Amino acid sequence: MIESKTLSMCEHCYRHVPATKFEKEKKIWLGKTCPEHGYHESLVEIDAEFYKSQVYEKRFPSSYWLDITNRCNLDCPHCYQMPDNLSKDPTVSWILNQIMSWDDDGKAIALVGAEPTTRRDLSTIIEKINLLPRKERWLMIVTNGINLGKRSYAEKFTTFKNLTWTIGLNHPDYNGGVIREKQEAGIKNCTDLGLRIKNLTYTLGDLDQLSYVLDEMQDWYSKGIAQEVRIQVGVDIGRTPDGDHREYYLSDLVKYAKELCIKKGYTWIEAPELSNRTHFAVYINGITHRFIKWCDVKTIDLEETQSESWANLIPHKPMSPLLHQVILRDRFINEKKPLLDTIPRKYTKDGLSDINLISV
Repeated sequence: MIESKTLSMCEHCYRHVPATKFEKEKKIWLGKTCPEHGYHESLVEIDAEFYKSQVYEKRFPSSYWLDITNRCNLDCPHCYQMPDNLSKDPTVSWILNQIMSWDDDGKAIALVGAEPTTRRDLSTIIEKINLLPRKERWLMIVTNGINLGKRSYAEKFTTFKNLTWTIGLNHPDYNGGVIREKQEAGIKNCTDLGLRIKNLTYTLGDLDQLSYVLDEMQDWYSKGIAQEVRIQVGVDIGRTPDGDHREYYLSDLVKYAKELCIKKGYTWIEAPELSNRTHFAVYINGITHRFIKWCDVKTIDLEETQSESWANLIPHKPMSPLLHQVILRDRFINEKKPLLDTIPRKYTKDGLSDINLISV
């Protein structure tokens, strides 16, 4: 039986509020009381036994997440951002100042957006980051890969030895066949030009798409294209599909993936050393797979490790784990509503640095 105290957020006003995590009806819930909106309960995981079986060690986030644009060239069904193609990008000076304000710890930086390759000066940004008087860091561009399909664009990045790419590929039905062809052209250019793809990511519109994704990753890996895949289901942050849609839980995704692997004759070895509460990591035929269900404002549990990155997406608010920042961003930027409080220092990067966690 699970029952523990934590800190969560009110789903109505986004205040940080004390919460109790508990098991009821073989499910895991969060109960919280907001001083304005009273008590409410949220379903965290539909399968309590699965939740209790998750094993991982708490650890510091191992990278930084830096938002460099709110513009995008796609209109994906699920996105934590609601892109604004009329918005102004942060200046290069602002980006460099952000990095200089962080610890000189050599941790990797993910340059993200909406879509970072919509910036014509992206290669210049990378060059200037590498010239900062700091320890060298790995840089990662989180992209949909479309602009990499233009050979002349992809060639701009061939000189950077500390650069990797994460490509949000998705199932062919997710964005349509024309988009998929452009993304595959981008992957081919990366391969031809020696640009390193760290991982591919797939957001599933439905679990029926999972079988295709598992098979396709075997193919990409056999061609030396990617070492890791991240497969996730949508959550109620930012853009979500119109109309009724079923909510999937992490247990749904993991159990179905395991069933498919058994049918396909794929090996399945769980990897708790790579896991956290929202990432269930597995080696499938030796290939790293992370099955992911993000928390949202209703289910965030700040006593759990739910993120691999630090972020500060909100002006004048402290740096905290990525998923916490994404939820704040949904309120402040997507919904254009005020934030009524600030997360306690204990849960910020500065506060967590005081705690003897495992650093990776």
